[in-house]
Amino acid sequence: MKSSCFLIVLTALLCITGCSLHTVDNEAQPSVQVPQSFPSLGNPTRDDEMEPKEIWWLNFNRPQLSTLIQQAFTANQDIVAAVSRIQQARSLQIQSRSDLFPKIDMKGNVADGTQGSDASASISEVGLALNWEIDLFDRISSTAMANEYQALAREEDLQALRLSLSTEVANAYFGAIAAQKGLQLLQSQVETDQALLELLELRQKSGVGTNVEVLQQKGQVYESKGLIPPIESILRVFENRLDVLLGQPPDGLNRIDPKETLAFASTLPSVGVPTDLLLNRHDLQAAHAELVAADADIAAAIADRLPQITLTGSYLYSEDQAYSGIIGTIIGGFVQPILDWGKRKAEVERNRALYTERLATFTQLFLEAVEQVENALYQEIKQREYLARLGERLAILQDTVKETEARYTQGVDDYLPVLYALQDLRSVERSLVSERLNLIAYRISLYQAIGGSTSSVRRQEG
Repeated sequence: MKSSCFLIVLTALLCITGCSLHTVDNEAQPSVQVPQSFPSLGNPTRDDEMEPKEIWWLNFNRPQLSTLIQQAFTANQDIVAAVSRIQQARSLQIQSRSDLFPKIDMKGNVADGTQGSDASASISEVGLALNWEIDLFDRISSTAMANEYQALAREEDLQALRLSLSTEVANAYFGAIAAQKGLQLLQSQVETDQALLELLELRQKSGVGTNVEVLQQKGQVYESKGLIPPIESILRVFENRLDVLLGQPPDGLNRIDPKETLAFASTLPSVGVPTDLLLNRHDLQAAHAELVAADADIAAAIADRLPQITLTGSYLYSEDQAYSGIIGTIIGGFVQPILDWGKRKAEVERNRALYTERLATFTQLFLEAVEQVENALYQEIKQREYLARLGERLAILQDTVKETEARYTQGVDDYLPVLYALQDLRSVERSLVSERLNLIAYRISLYQAIGGSTSSVRRQEG
């Protein structure tokens, strides 16, 4: 009879609140229509054999790059901080989930007192105390779910950081290679210019050449030499960046082998379709986990407006003047918010607004991810076209230099056409180095945009 009255009162209070429970959506999607393909690839393609993915930087076939990235994963301080954030989030998850279970404490007390003028009374108790909130409306489990998805978000953040860090190392690595190639090219150009200067000086002494030609070539020598310090500075900046990414202060030494090149395979990686980004990009996975966590917070806030049912009890050994022995008690109670001046309702609305914010953030991040893939694809395609045309121009300028040198040697023209042709040729040679680096940067951006794998572990769709 007492239990029936308790349930009747509980049901009446639930009706008074007018609240309905909230169902968390674990499969939330961006609030825009997802395109079926990337424009640069034409018809939609879906490679079901893409998994397990190869670690993205292995496509460059650079053992030294692989070693540097693995060192960065171990020693980089941003990675250490990210791992610590995961540990913090997991601790909060354990704390919140523990509230689902009964709490049992040891309890004891001793009391001495007097009764009347000279009689003494002594009471002692020792035993176990129980406290358990029954999660009838999923308030505690919703909070635990929110913390679980927050922890998942931090784990995805770590994976996104690993990808970002690996691309930073790769950009610095190939930047240092490009700087070395630029230095080697400039040193070769200086040697050639110096040899031409010596030849012109000999022609002047023999009465064939002029002082103007010698001065013009001297200017060319010093122009080539003047380009070396800025390239050396660029090389040092890239090498210093590598040091810091590997978790150590710059040491002023070069890590990169001077024999390295900027060549790499031209085959584009499999990019799939835009919906694949929702599974492959860790930043999108983190944003999705944050979104689900916000949805779970809505459920917890709604449940907080409903009755909270608590069981308390004790199992004690008690000893006093009147009785010695075991005493067991258990009490069921509930608390139903009646008048809080809109506080709990405002908390529900705040969490709904937070969900809307995170949905917008998730959607915008997805749109930018599609944009990044499309940009990287298009940029690489057009960069290869540009390099092909630079190569054609290089061949023409090489022929031009040979022709002008022949005409100068035959006495048909003066030295000025030779100088102009050499300057144009040198400019294109230097541009080829920097533009090849840009091509690699576009490829690295593409790997980052599609969520390139940083480990050989197969990702499971769940």
